[in-house]
Amino acid sequence: MIKFLKSLSFTCFDPDATDRADIAAKDVKTFTQEQVNTFLADEKRKSQVKQREMATELENLKKNTTLTTEERDTLQNRIEELQNQFMTKEEQARQASEKNSKKTAEDLKTLTTERDTWRNKHSQLLVDTEITKAAADNKAFSTEQISAILTPKTKLSEILDDTGKPLGIFEPRVMFSDKDKDDKPVVLELTVNDAVKRMTELPQYGNLFEGDKKGGFGGSGSSVAGKKVNLAKIAKDPVAYRKLRKERPELFV
Repeated sequence: MIKFLKSLSFTCFDPDATDRADIAAKDVKTFTQEQVNTFLADEKRKSQVKQREMATELENLKKNTTLTTEERDTLQNRIEELQNQFMTKEEQARQASEKNSKKTAEDLKTLTTERDTWRNKHSQLLVDTEITKAAADNKAFSTEQISAILTPKTKLSEILDDTGKPLGIFEPRVMFSDKDKDDKPVVLELTVNDAVKRMTELPQYGNLFEGDKKGGFGGSGSSVAGKKVNLAKIAKDPVAYRKLRKERPELFV
């Protein structure tokens, strides 16, 4: 009998267990896919706000802190990484475009500055060379004195052919202050050599050159074949100016 009782197994029923399962089932809350998407979007926005705030802080740090070039580059890379995390693809594309445009503008500015610098150096070299040569040819005592007088008045001008067409060749020209036969002020556009030669003929520059110098345009009247000559106009044409000097030197004495 005892053996029989031991062989039996009993299943006990607990009425409270059923109640607890019902309560647990009621506590489990389910979400729709739309609610899940909304939740994830909210979390993403919160994360983006934090990333944006951190990027702003790093940007301020970069502006207000003394950094080495390497440190600044590292910080900038970190800022861009944060920005890429919270920016949309459209914003990233726009930022990349703005960055490229800024770099292109900076490169263009650098090239323009370099071009202008070398152009100015080249122009100044041409002017200095012409003045030095003209001063030597006309036996000036001091090249520096001639240069000090003429350099501020000298610029590169394009040479024209006989029809007035630009030749694409530039040479130094001096805007030379002189007086006509009536002793009125005129400004002549002369080559550097013609300007220095003209200086040798004017008494106010006589002490700058070897030998005795005489007065110029105002001395003996400027006329050719009984006609008055507009020296200011002729001086703008170097070919005509040199030809007149050669054929009628008395007009320049």
